[in-house]
Amino acid sequence: MARRQFVRISGTAGATGLLGIIGADRALADGGQGPEPSPPEPGGAPCPTPSPLCGYPGDTGGRFDLWDRVQVCEGTRTGPPFPQCLSTTPTYVILNGGSGSNHDFLLVPSCRIRGIECPFITTASAPNYWLDAWNNAQPGQPGHVVYPHLGLGINSADPTIRTQDQLHIHLAGIHSGIQTQLNTHDSTITNDPSRWRNQIVPIWGLTSTGAAAPRSYRVLHVANLNANLFRLLLDSVVRPTGATMAAQMMAVTPRLIGSGGFYVLNSEPGLPVAPGQPGGTGTVDFLLAYA
Repeated sequence: MARRQFVRISGTAGATGLLGIIGADRALADGGQGPEPSPPEPGGAPCPTPSPLCGYPGDTGGRFDLWDRVQVCEGTRTGPPFPQCLSTTPTYVILNGGSGSNHDFLLVPSCRIRGIECPFITTASAPNYWLDAWNNAQPGQPGHVVYPHLGLGINSADPTIRTQDQLHIHLAGIHSGIQTQLNTHDSTITNDPSRWRNQIVPIWGLTSTGAAAPRSYRVLHVANLNANLFRLLLDSVVRPTGATMAAQMMAVTPRLIGSGGFYVLNSEPGLPVAPGQPGGTGTVDFLLAYA
């Protein structure tokens, strides 16, 4: 199976389609907290108030297949589909990705959350999905990623690439050589969130056909994953630059030198870069290894 066939469960970003709709709602998506979260279901966690940006619980089929699978795992609907539920918690489920490999898994919220464009994920009520994804990718856990180096990623909202409109974080490998490149740039990578938006690093990854290709990313070094990275992105990058959350991709990978910690990579198609530097992207597919 060609790589693109199974990684299109997520996506990149452009200037049309859903991003156009979300742009009209920009004051909410990028600046505001949005409505207060809905009260928790019995035994569950708070969820966002249903809305166009976050989705509706009744969404089903097609682009909402992942949401259907979550509900089957949680026992709130019957199949089909009949997913293999690797782990089910009150706040997320762990599912296999589309490649069938041992380094391709998904963390999918148990709330109806359309994607990175949903304002709920930046609020204090939201679970720390990034830390949950990291913990589940470790040895002995249901989403254990068996690969030399690990990468987590979420794609932007553009529907031409993101074929599933239920938020999901990829638990996957990271392509060979990317850690080496990050090590090379380490001395210039900031650990100051206020400088993140201007800390742009070119990284060579792989296209869907396996060809090497460069893209530029904003890179931040963090000591741990205890903070809400979605909120950090909103406050440090999206608001100061006037960008939209919907256009953003994010990736996380361990920092293997110095004091350790993690690199947080962010990009978007309209990323401002210096002349001669490669442009940005809305997809994690250049970085992550699924098959």
